[in-house]
Amino acid sequence: MRADLPAEFIFVCAIILTVGSLFLYGMIIRRLLILIKAKHIWLFPLIAGLLLLALALVHVYRVLFYFPLLSTAGPGDLFDLIIGSLELARVESYLLLGAGISALIGGLLYYLRSTK
Repeated sequence: MRADLPAEFIFVCAIILTVGSLFLYGMIIRRLLILIKAKHIWLFPLIAGLLLLALALVHVYRVLFYFPLLSTAGPGDLFDLIIGSLELARVESYLLLGAGISALIGGLLYYLRSTK
């Protein structure tokens, strides 16, 4: 199995840009929270960004470690490598879900506090 390295590079760049935008979003909310006298809501986008950064690291590890091994694996090793790769894909999915939920909670809390 060969990885499409240009596509993987674009994916990681997109994740890093999303992390940057979440950090910027958190800093903007931090400054706006002074107006509505609320605290710590700005941490939710930062947590989402850190989870996405962890996702990118797990994804890069999976692509660089498992994909070359899968292309040269013999029948005895193939099943273990596929299971390992799928386990990391599950971790990636949980990290993405956690990032989405964290960003959503931060946005909802800010919306609820700012509309009172």
